[in-house]
Amino acid sequence: MLEERTLDFIKKQILDLNDFSYKLEDDGEYIYIIFSEALGKDIEKEFTFKLIDETLFMHTTSYGWKPVEKGAANKYFWIELLK
Repeated sequence: MLEERTLDFIKKQILDLNDFSYKLEDDGEYIYIIFSEALGKDIEKEFTFKLIDETLFMHTTSYGWKPVEKGAANKYFWIELLK
């Protein structure tokens, strides 16, 4: 369930955009999405995802844990990815 919801979130974010490369790692408790390319630029960005009370949360070093399926919380994904 965690992997499915994480991939749904990522795919919704980059649905109509090209030039994204990432890999997924699953350690059983967390899902790690590691981007190597975003909008045609080589990058190294890692995002950690987990479920807390059935809500998908994303962790970044800049913002800590943020729910990403509610409101405009996906802005943290984009700010972190593009900085």
